[in-house]
Amino acid sequence: LALSDLDSALTDRDASRAREVYEGIDRLWSEGRDCYALRVADGELDDRYDSAALALASAHRTYDRLEAVDDDRLDRLVHHVESVFDGLWHDPDDSEVKGLVRFEGDDWRMREQSSEKVWTVSTAWGANTGVELAALLAAHDDDRAGTFADEGRALLDLVLPDGPLCTDEGYLAEQFFDVGTPDSATPLGWPHALRLA
Repeated sequence: LALSDLDSALTDRDASRAREVYEGIDRLWSEGRDCYALRVADGELDDRYDSAALALASAHRTYDRLEAVDDDRLDRLVHHVESVFDGLWHDPDDSEVKGLVRFEGDDWRMREQSSEKVWTVSTAWGANTGVELAALLAAHDDDRAGTFADEGRALLDLVLPDGPLCTDEGYLAEQFFDVGTPDSATPLGWPHALRLA
């Protein structure tokens, strides 16, 4: 709303709130993990890697239209996305399936599997994040933009119709077991929408 053509009292208030959020995000930085934590729980940072935290790239790109994202924040954002990508990447030996897991320690319906399952929405969100961060970095003439554009494209390739996370019918299942078997909702609309974005 801060960037809209609405009443200036409303847009000024929302711009002020956006600045508060931008400044407050620094309190969530985890030095030890090089990422932004999800929350503070009982006075401690919950700094597990989580694909939901990839939304920070898009949020910063939007904020950059209001006020420039500073160089220190860009560096942290780059480290954050790199850390989350690395921490959530899963490429099992059992099949062609590979991509991002939903969050670190996710034991949802693992069955006999010893690690987290690959989620199509997390992988598609990662693709979107790579492109969003590349655009933000390019707007700041930052040479790292190309790396993230490539990362975004590589993740997108996994959810395209001929990718390993797409069923023979062209659908994206919610998640995959390491052996390549889809699990849960198929088709799941959210990763399809992200794939189109």
